[in-house]
Order: sequence, then structure tokens, then C-alpha cells
Amino acid sequence: MVGDMILKVNLNCIPCMLRQVLEASKMSSHDQLLQEKCVREVMAYLFSEEWNKDLPEVASNVHRIVKRVTGNFDPYAQLKDMYNRRALEFYPKLKFIVEKSNDPLLAAAKIAIAGNVIDFGPKVEIDLEREVECLVDSELAVNDIDKLQNSLAKSRKILYLADNAGETVFDRILVEELLKQNVRVVYAVKGAPIINDATLYDAEFAGITSLTKIVSTGTDSIGIIFKECSDEFLREFQDSDLVISKGQANYESLNDVRSKQIFFLLKIKCPVIAENINAKTGSLVIIRSKG
Repeated sequence: MVGDMILKVNLNCIPCMLRQVLEASKMSSHDQLLQEKCVREVMAYLFSEEWNKDLPEVASNVHRIVKRVTGNFDPYAQLKDMYNRRALEFYPKLKFIVEKSNDPLLAAAKIAIAGNVIDFGPKVEIDLEREVECLVDSELAVNDIDKLQNSLAKSRKILYLADNAGETVFDRILVEELLKQNVRVVYAVKGAPIINDATLYDAEFAGITSLTKIVSTGTDSIGIIFKECSDEFLREFQDSDLVISKGQANYESLNDVRSKQIFFLLKIKCPVIAENINAKTGSLVIIRSKG
């Protein structure tokens, strides 16, 4: 069952964020003193911050500290480019899987979720081919695909919230399938780099810009922080009949939204989300919100 409120900072989140800070600072600079400064400033921020705040907001501020201290506005740039290229190599095989499937929408959705493995928050080293082959053949721990199909039949416009670079190629498979459902799709990306979240460049690389409209959230937040988002994004969110939300951070941000019907597609990567969804870590899920 989807959680009842936006996720707050959990004690288990703290060591995870500090690990990310160290990884990002090392990718930004070989200067150990600068790396130490990043860690110290983040620790000072976490020490002074209230932990009853929304997790996406605190996590976003943590990575903004790294970018400010190192002067590198995109620490994960090289990794993102590598996984964009590697993901694109999978496109013909993934497209073939959908075309031969008895349930193309479910096959495309599972492929999109499998792409969610490209997430440098939990880890930066990913055996992409092995992970994808395993996940595409996996059963969904929560499967609301029938509800999604029914909602699509009643929708004219979908807002699709992207998650990560490289994963955008897997999203393209699902976007192409959604467009066959006689609906309009708007694909939303981040306004600036944060971890390996998808930006306009990644959508262009995946070929999504040739398929449908792209909108920017207008911010570099992890997940969706409405108070930071652009007016254009807020209009698209409001005008959509249905939202497809990829990844954990978007789930953390939106699982309390009641004014909009949202379908969350993600791989569960941490015990905090696993407990909230009531499914095992490593599971693939399609969950309809309570909106």
C-alpha cells in the first residue's frame, strides 16, 4: 500500500547521504582537502537541520553543497554520458521484446522500471546488461498495470516524470507505447544536473525530443519540490489527467498527493522505501496512488 505522507529523513538516510557526498566529491576533485571540506560542510548542515523535513528537500540541499564547494555543477557528467551510450545499445533488443509481447504495455512498463537500475544514489558501479536481463524477466511485487490501462482509456494527457540519465532510453520504449493509446505525453526532466537525474540533454540523447514535448521542472531538486518548480511545469502537472512517476525520489516526493492520479514505476533500492511500500528491497513495482 502506498504510504500516507511524504517521506521524512530517516536515520538510515544519513549514512547513505554521506556516502553519496564522498563519491560525488571524489568525482569532482582529486584534492583530498576539498573532499574533506565537502563532507564536513554536509555534516554541519545535517547537524543543524531539522530531520522532520521532507527527505527530497534535505537530499537536494546535500548535493547542492557538494556542487557549491567543489565548483563542479555536474559531478556525475562522465558517468551519465557513459550510461547514456550503453543504454542506447539496448534499444533495439528492448523494442523487439515489446513488439513480440502479448501485453505490450506491461512489457514496456517493466522495461522502463528495469532502466531504473541506473541510479547512482545507491551505487555508482552497475552491471547494466546483467541487471537489465534479470529485471525484465522478473515478476512485479506490486502490479497495478490493469488500473493503469483503465486510466489511460480515460485520459487525454499524461505527464511522465523522468528519473535518471540512461534510464531515459528505457523510458522511450514506454513513451512510444503510451503514444499508441491515443494520449498526449509530456516528458518532464530536471532543469539542472543533480546526481544522475535526467536533463534535457539526456532526453535528446535518448530520442524522446523527437517523439513528444519536453518540459523542465525548472530546478535541480531531487524528486519534485513544488515550491521550487517552474510555472510551466506546475501548469503541465495541473493540466495532466494522469502522472507516470519514475524512481524512488519522485515517489518520496509525491506519494502523499491526493489531487492527482499518479502511477509510480520503480525498483525499490533501500529498506526505507521497502517498508513504506510493504515490498522487498530489489522489487519492481507499479503502484497507483490514492489520488
